[in-house]
Amino acid sequence: MKAIIPVAGIGSRLRPHTHTQPKSLVPVAGNTILGHIIDRLKAAGLTEYVFIIGYLGEKIEQYVREHYP
Repeated sequence: MKAIIPVAGIGSRLRPHTHTQPKSLVPVAGNTILGHIIDRLKAAGLTEYVFIIGYLGEKIEQYVREHYP
């Protein structure tokens, strides 16, 4: 089963944290928001993910490649 993860938002309400990084990469409780989401999906048995990216999408791609190869 595939999980579709929308991470395209600008995150304007989280400024100044989102001036240089997307909202999904803001750290919360020792991990990024996206990291928490992927970890929970992995724990539920999902292994394929489709990311809907937009604002600073290249940073999301880089994060996923580095942390979830």
